[in-house]
Amino acid sequence: MQNTLRYQHGVAAVESAIVAPLFILLLLVILDGSRMIYAYSAISHAAREGVRYAVVRGSEAGQDYRRINDSPATASQIENHVLQRSQPLDSITVTTTWSLDSQQQITKDPGQVVTVEVSHDFVSVTPFLPAVTLSSISSTVIYY
Repeated sequence: MQNTLRYQHGVAAVESAIVAPLFILLLLVILDGSRMIYAYSAISHAAREGVRYAVVRGSEAGQDYRRINDSPATASQIENHVLQRSQPLDSITVTTTWSLDSQQQITKDPGQVVTVEVSHDFVSVTPFLPAVTLSSISSTVIYY
């Protein structure tokens, strides 16, 4: 009995030394997964907000008596609006495109489609996971 206890003396320390790094790695991966889901949710929301901003600022914006100071949205205005809506994230890229009319021109008329794409370079805190580019696209028809 005494001989068996002598061999078991350092087993708990060895087991802890093996399991602890794996446990910490698992926690880091879970943390990165949640951060990635949060970042994707934020850029998805920002893309939808950008499209909402553009939809009500088409070529007829400002002609409605309730919105007299509005003017048609430009790509830089939409980008600024999206960047304000995605404050916790940095390194965001915003791309705005409008569909072409029958003369192959961008007119921003009601009925045409506006698309906003928001991209973000997600950098992991886990050392061996590579950086990932997350992107979200939102598009809808211009209202007025």
